[in-house]
Amino acid sequence: MSTRKKSGPDRAVFEREIEKLMESQEIRRMEQFGQHGGNNTLQHVRNVAFKSFELAQKLGWDIDEKVLARGAILHDYYLYTCVNKHGIKAYKHGTGHPGLALKNARKDFELTEKEENIIESHMWPLTLFHMPKSREAFLVCMVDKYCAANEMLLHRNNLEGKKQ
Repeated sequence: MSTRKKSGPDRAVFEREIEKLMESQEIRRMEQFGQHGGNNTLQHVRNVAFKSFELAQKLGWDIDEKVLARGAILHDYYLYTCVNKHGIKAYKHGTGHPGLALKNARKDFELTEKEENIIESHMWPLTLFHMPKSREAFLVCMVDKYCAANEMLLHRNNLEGKKQ
């Protein structure tokens, strides 16, 4: 057993998991659903995944790279086009889609408890009783808001830091 301390997240492990996920036809379906006024859901979840990883690196946090990749990619696995609405309809989407994403993800993938919490808690504090319980869940929760603002307000659709 190694006694060497881990020094932050391993990008190669994270990217291998992302590549594996991108091979899934179920995941690729998210490309067909619009989100945040000009983006698609697949690009949004990739933005969240890569920005969450970058933040973990900057903070020097030891995280589970596979859990972060899977939770971030599946956090919006609700499989419909999100239309920009205001008022009660927007609130219902905000509070309801994490549960639907979790239901869909459970149907199509085997999830760990941490991955389930990432999906279910990513809209906290709007979803008051579903709080992030891990570093990975906290990262996705915070970075999701950052990416949504960039996509909607600044029309920056690809935030991965590299061309696809």
